[in-house]
Amino acid sequence: MTYWHNLFYVDKKKIIPLDLYNLLDYETLAYWIMGDGTKSGTGLTLQTQSFTVKESVFIISILMFKFNLKCSIHMQRNKPTIYIHSKSIKLIKQNILYYFTLYEI
Repeated sequence: MTYWHNLFYVDKKKIIPLDLYNLLDYETLAYWIMGDGTKSGTGLTLQTQSFTVKESVFIISILMFKFNLKCSIHMQRNKPTIYIHSKSIKLIKQNILYYFTLYEI
């Protein structure tokens, strides 16, 4: 866990590592959803309020390119969150469901 903490925190401030593309895979995406995901209607919201809009756009570009997800920015209390559309959830479900079942054990 220290490894991951050091990647995402510098001087006690949460950051987005520039090599996030290489860090994200289906397993890390599953754990991210379990830790900071919220069901929103038929889609999913990733709670990214601690990031700027620019950082959120950077994350969305990775999610779109690497996983072919349809995402958009939604504002909650004037802070950006990432919304993943329901059709995209169906696309990745088979690749992340395994990690959800591991978590329940």
